[in-house]
Amino acid sequence: MKSLIIASILGLTSVLIFSSCEKVAGPGGTSVIRGNVVGLKNNLGQSEVIEITVMNGLEVEHGDYFLLNAAGNNSRYYIWYNNPTWVSNGNPNLAGRTGIKVDFNYSDSNVDIANQTVAALNAVLSDEFTIEVNGDILTLTSIEHVNLSDADNGSTNFNVDVANQGEEDQFGTEIAIADEHVFLIYANGTTFNETARTGANGEFTFEGLQVGTYTVYALTQDTITGEKTPVYKTIEISEKASINEIGTFSIHY
Repeated sequence: MKSLIIASILGLTSVLIFSSCEKVAGPGGTSVIRGNVVGLKNNLGQSEVIEITVMNGLEVEHGDYFLLNAAGNNSRYYIWYNNPTWVSNGNPNLAGRTGIKVDFNYSDSNVDIANQTVAALNAVLSDEFTIEVNGDILTLTSIEHVNLSDADNGSTNFNVDVANQGEEDQFGTEIAIADEHVFLIYANGTTFNETARTGANGEFTFEGLQVGTYTVYALTQDTITGEKTPVYKTIEISEKASINEIGTFSIHY
């Protein structure tokens, strides 16, 4: 009987020891999982579109100009209006800019001014813009996808408006993603048990975890279909009160 009692105690002790060593993932612990999320932006940019509504010849003064900017370091222009009947030189000679002259007469209609302006611009800027005219409205569309410094009406009474702000192409540009959901699965689970949101630098933390195996995932967007699918990483917490780095999740968004 004594031997049987001893054997039972030893068996129970073995079970307790085994149970205490078993790794059980989940809350209630002292360990941390940390990581971060970066986004890969693959967006086709946009052309800048500028609309200019001109006035008739009576509304234009000899030497009037408007300002236009194109892509590149030396692509700053002023478009100035020259009335040949004036003896004086009306060129304002703006520093740091290239002048484009448009000849006009006070008797010209707004449509005449528009056509004369288009002809002068096409002679210089055909590599920078496609230029269309509809009545007295000029539409300049940048050939490159680029965010240009805004055009300005300068000394004219023309209406100069940015109809569409340009945007550069972004392929593989990687930035930290803030306020992105990240999901945590305990052990061999199939659905998430916890969520966290990334901070300003794309960092996230899951705290208060026990020793065990965890799966972390973030959602990435298919660049063609737009469908979101998970990107998984698995990590093992083997020590209490430990900080465990799971690394970087690169997602498309």
